[in-house]
Amino acid sequence: MPGQPWPQWSGAEIDALALNYISDIISAGDEYSVFAGIAFSHYLINKVGILSDNYPIYFRLIESGNRFIVDALVGDRDPAKFFGNIQPNTYMLRECFSMLTQWKAGGIYPKGLVIIYGLLSRCYHDPEEGYRMYPLSVSDVNNLGKHLDKSKDQMDPLNRTVLNVLDELASLIEPQRPIPSAEVRDVALQANNIRGKFLDMTKRLNEAIPDILLERGDFTQGEIKPNVVKVEV
Repeated sequence: MPGQPWPQWSGAEIDALALNYISDIISAGDEYSVFAGIAFSHYLINKVGILSDNYPIYFRLIESGNRFIVDALVGDRDPAKFFGNIQPNTYMLRECFSMLTQWKAGGIYPKGLVIIYGLLSRCYHDPEEGYRMYPLSVSDVNNLGKHLDKSKDQMDPLNRTVLNVLDELASLIEPQRPIPSAEVRDVALQANNIRGKFLDMTKRLNEAIPDILLERGDFTQGEIKPNVVKVEV
């Protein structure tokens, strides 16, 4: 209407608006968000890098589970060493186990899982220190082990990294270590149990892990591909 004043926007309101759009991009919920998410991932990893004050945003991008975004983040790097320059902490471990719990076995892009297990392997290389940062439970161990794929051998990149973490956790009760608490003992025994059932061709994973956790998904089903926009120049 004539004479109606233009709305006044504060800096905080504009920042909140921009943040909403970025959050939509990170969620990768549709083909446009995935396209933008790939570009955003390229920007972050190649211009900004992974730093001690920005790594949570990388967790959000990995959590989307979208393989195109994960591929953009990893590039030619070893996914198991993706967070290699960041000092592990409780937040990182909590995020890892949250993702492993919410994701179905086979329902997430394997390279994204290798990133997570690579970080866990680094954290639990000294299993006692890792346990102090995040005292995982038997349930956590089950959700960690459920992503093993028995249709593939132990040299499969994902299986290899999962088995490595389980082996590190099992070492919590090695004879040279202090006598563990009951909770630590249960975690170590379950890690060794799952590892043993995988490596024994006569055994099945459901002899160690509840069937409900072993229900498999297929990350290629319903996968959202980027909307490729042709730019005229």
